[in-house]
Amino acid sequence: MKRIISILLLSFFAVTAVAQERTIRGTVADANGPVPFVTVKEAGNPKNGVLSDDKGAFTITLKTTSNEIIITSVGYAAKTVNVKGKTSISIMMDEAVTGLGEVVTVGYAKQKKMTSTGAVSMISGKELRQSPAASIQNSLVGRLPGLFQQQTSGQPGKDGANFFIRGSSTYTGASNPLIVVDDIEYDYNQVSQIDPNEVESIAILKDASTTAIYGIKGANGVLVITTRRGKTGAPKVTLRSEAGFQKPTVYRKPLPSHEAIPLLIEHYTNSGQDPNVLLPGYTSPEAIEHFRLGDEPYKYPNVNWYDEVMKKSTLQQRNNLDVSGGTESVKYFVSLGYIFQNGIMKELPKDEDFNSNYYLKRYNFRSNLDVDVTKDFSLRLDLSARLSEINEPNFPDVTSGGAWPFWRRITSGLLAPWVYPIYNPDGSFGGKKSGTLNPVGILKYAGYKRQYDNDLNLNLTANHKLDFITKGLSIRGTLAYRNDFQSRRSVTRGRFPVYEYISGSDTYEPVFPDLFRIPVMAEDADFQNGLKRPIRVLNTQAILDYRRAFGNHTLYGLALMNQSADVQGANVPGKFRGYAARVGYDFRSRYLVEFNMGYNGSDRFKSKNRYGLFPAVSAGWNVSEEPFFKNNVKFVDYLKLRGSIGEVGNDQLSNTFKYIYEEVYTKPAQDYSFGESPTSSGVVIPGALANEDVRWERERKIDLGIELHLFKGKLEIVADYFDNLRYDILTTRGSVPVYTGISLPPVNIGRVSNKGYEIEATHRHKIGAVNYFLKGNFSFAENKVLFRDEPFNASNPLLLQTGRPVGQIYGYIFDGFYYDDADIAKSPVAVGKTVKPGDIKFKDINGDNKIDQNDIGPIGHPNLPQVTYGISAGFSYKDFDMSVLFQGAARGSMDASTMLQIGNSNGIPSEIHKKRWTPETRDIAEYPRLGGVNFDMSTFWLRPLDYLRLKNVEMGYHIPKAWVNRIGVQDIRLYANGLNLITWFNLKIYDVDPESARGGAFTEAYSSYPQQKVFNFGLQVSFK
Repeated sequence: MKRIISILLLSFFAVTAVAQERTIRGTVADANGPVPFVTVKEAGNPKNGVLSDDKGAFTITLKTTSNEIIITSVGYAAKTVNVKGKTSISIMMDEAVTGLGEVVTVGYAKQKKMTSTGAVSMISGKELRQSPAASIQNSLVGRLPGLFQQQTSGQPGKDGANFFIRGSSTYTGASNPLIVVDDIEYDYNQVSQIDPNEVESIAILKDASTTAIYGIKGANGVLVITTRRGKTGAPKVTLRSEAGFQKPTVYRKPLPSHEAIPLLIEHYTNSGQDPNVLLPGYTSPEAIEHFRLGDEPYKYPNVNWYDEVMKKSTLQQRNNLDVSGGTESVKYFVSLGYIFQNGIMKELPKDEDFNSNYYLKRYNFRSNLDVDVTKDFSLRLDLSARLSEINEPNFPDVTSGGAWPFWRRITSGLLAPWVYPIYNPDGSFGGKKSGTLNPVGILKYAGYKRQYDNDLNLNLTANHKLDFITKGLSIRGTLAYRNDFQSRRSVTRGRFPVYEYISGSDTYEPVFPDLFRIPVMAEDADFQNGLKRPIRVLNTQAILDYRRAFGNHTLYGLALMNQSADVQGANVPGKFRGYAARVGYDFRSRYLVEFNMGYNGSDRFKSKNRYGLFPAVSAGWNVSEEPFFKNNVKFVDYLKLRGSIGEVGNDQLSNTFKYIYEEVYTKPAQDYSFGESPTSSGVVIPGALANEDVRWERERKIDLGIELHLFKGKLEIVADYFDNLRYDILTTRGSVPVYTGISLPPVNIGRVSNKGYEIEATHRHKIGAVNYFLKGNFSFAENKVLFRDEPFNASNPLLLQTGRPVGQIYGYIFDGFYYDDADIAKSPVAVGKTVKPGDIKFKDINGDNKIDQNDIGPIGHPNLPQVTYGISAGFSYKDFDMSVLFQGAARGSMDASTMLQIGNSNGIPSEIHKKRWTPETRDIAEYPRLGGVNFDMSTFWLRPLDYLRLKNVEMGYHIPKAWVNRIGVQDIRLYANGLNLITWFNLKIYDVDPESARGGAFTEAYSSYPQQKVFNFGLQVSFK
């Protein structure tokens, strides 16, 4: 009997214990979405706790009779929830301090910003969509500290800015950051093709702790794009449609013929040339008066080619439709997008059916699907496609030496307003022998070049929780495939009939005597052969993830295997394989430490040097979580000190340096002859020697940062100092004499230091019904070449590149204009040229009383500005909202020595030439005398690229809900926004945009399609 009673009692207690253990599943969110890594504890058993995952989901098994759980997270008010009779719950958290619950994206994971030890800056997709820019990187400028960029062209489909994270640290390898979209590496050129409507957030990873996990690819920083995903709820359909117009930020304004020719007469006279020979029939006062009156346009033409080929403005359209929603098990986000960006060229009537304007047509599609197959197993299927069509006119030229860029051509000496009229009296196109082709005729007859890109991306990810092994452990596998197919079509002709009109005899001379008809159009072989597609990339990843709280201790880790194969057309495939790990620990969100490591390599290097280890360690201290601080410094909500140090790599080497571990042999064009009766035989001779020890560039990164929140989240400040040392830069030896006859391979010996700082401050507040914010950021990055193996120049050591910034400009130092002959007599002698009053005077740097090559030294700043900053502000009041962004840059220089020349093919007179030196204006002149020997590079020709732009403005109005609900619509918003609206800078008189490239033989600052300003109007309608 006792045995039976004992068995019954044991069974009762066992059943009771089982009955007490209940499993509760839930999700945690705030007003902005899921809240990850929240601590969930059982009220009656505080030792029983779990963390929510990165989607805010959690599962906890209650082990006592308690019917309550406690949810806590730094930055949120603690919440106690009764779960009696429930197995699943949804919890909404309230922020106690604005911003402390923010989550940042790091490599292959998300972290709470409060417990992150890395240097990360983020922007939401909502902010991006305030800009009407067609390329996504053009929307980032001024918004993220540490992001430097330069948009040198406004061409539709090719207007994406070049961008760099914390400047540049190399002089041979690429400085472009790694691009990662939803954990998958993208090509740098793909960024501009992403539709902003698909983006949830963009983060830039700047220090070693955040980039070491990418190892050999992380030295230039990482730009991480996270796309939008579905959320639980009824289907929500959003239609966004906008249209606007674009116009150049700067117009080139050459002087009309009657103002320009007298300046050229002065130029030629001063330089000892005969104006009557160089400007036949145009130098008399009567001729200049005809130019002014325009009464004989065929004999005295006055053509502003800029105006003749360009419209005042052009159209831009964008439409987006997205659907999102889902259940607890299946969530979806589907987006369709279309953008049309028309070109600025005038559309002329044609006898042939082709489009000779620039344009971009792009279709974007994205489908992100999340499926919870079981409580522990989930799938993520992402499919995206981009179909683009980029058209541009064919711009042939027949001048000797090849064609100049069209935009340079139409404001150069080749096409001065008086060279020839657009049309001759008989309606034929004007031209001139030995001259460049008629630009209007080009638009009518020369045809077009068109490029099609079909970019398909598939990303399949499976995730399985391994709580049966240990809580917080999961495994994730990803298979990603990209297929980018490009095709090209060109229908072109290289010339067409043009005639030079001889007004005196009323006759026409053909510029091409052998051309009597318009030639048949044909494809451009060089354009067609530039095809570099298709590209196929297969990427596989396996990730083991772990995160678990043990009372006041949180431990997390990640182990990654990643490999990819990249095949471009018939080229040799590029292979990459890597392993990475992350281990982190925090105690009460107070003391933080994290270790990251990448071990990876690529097939660009010999097998013995193929792999490298890239470690990094970081630590943080949340001072504000210390009791002595929290209880006494009430106005500080959050104060964190953090630092990191580590090494990363860069394998983006120039194609010139690819596979240089192989010795090169070449076959010269000339054969050798042997024997008494010479017999010609082909030969092979050694080329560059092999460098079997070649490897990637490495960079040691140090970062020190502070994060501060004050006054209940009203003021946030983040500041960073960084010190990057790039070494093992592939460098061609300059110290080995050429007479050795040896062609040496580049070796890993170069070093560059890159140091700087960033600061970002944000103020948010609410006064009554008005919410407002004010935000500013400032970034400074300065690099210096520490070693480059260059020969020592004993006569002028100032020419050394070592010790200078990458891209340093060299020239003389401007010391005013020679005032008169007496000034010339007492000044150092200008070697090799005869100077006159009004010419540029240079400083005698070495003190030898003469001006020669030994007085050339470093001047100005590199073309890429060393300072970038942004100031934004905005407010909302009831249904109205407005935001504004100012963006600027400083400490950059542009070379204007060629751009401002006249009297040759480089340029034509403009407003600046009116401010030339003459005996009457010697005290106020801003330009040297015309016709002098003044175009040696000097500080006089350097122009500062400092500028401040009104980069973005948006105003919006929500139609009152009481009105829209009557028609079954959730929300209607009307808005207007603009891009590059106003620019304050010092280059207006030169008609050059401040983001122009520095300039060179064929890439002068005005050689590219003009930068554009955009005025845009839109409508957004949401249905639910």
